[in-house]
Amino acid sequence: MRHPRPDSIRLKRLQKYSLYAVLALLFLSGVAWAYWNYIWSTGDFETSGKVWAMKIHGAAAMAVLVLIGMLLSVHVRFAWRARRNRANGSVFLSAFAVLTITGYGLYYAGGEALRAWTSWIHLGVGLVFPVLLLIHILFGRGTRPAGQPSPGAEHRHHPKSHHYQSQHGA
Repeated sequence: MRHPRPDSIRLKRLQKYSLYAVLALLFLSGVAWAYWNYIWSTGDFETSGKVWAMKIHGAAAMAVLVLIGMLLSVHVRFAWRARRNRANGSVFLSAFAVLTITGYGLYYAGGEALRAWTSWIHLGVGLVFPVLLLIHILFGRGTRPAGQPSPGAEHRHHPKSHHYQSQHGA
């Protein structure tokens, strides 16, 4: 069986930072909404803030769906074939699926009881999501084959790289 190249599994810098930025925006807008909805909602500012947090959250949710599609086509597919970080990746993708389904349910769920359950599940999984991401990253680094350099190390130590030349006076 042919194994994918290790650089096929690693996210490129733009992919990684785009994903992190959108996930941070999702998390922060979700936390802001929950704060203004459940803890502090007394005035016009809080009501307006809650509305804007929800709009930002919805827009970021659409962006993250695109980014997850990108990850499924390359990162997840190649990592799965290489048998790397499967259990943790499955938990991470399952949490993402729960967030996607409950997010959809918050718009279209019928009945207040179902909507309340959906909201609490979405909020709970959303609050845990950054921890799952961190665990996924750390476990992923731990499954890197021995002798494989860290991301970007081969570039930093290549004689033609700017970093190498600046360090070695070339």
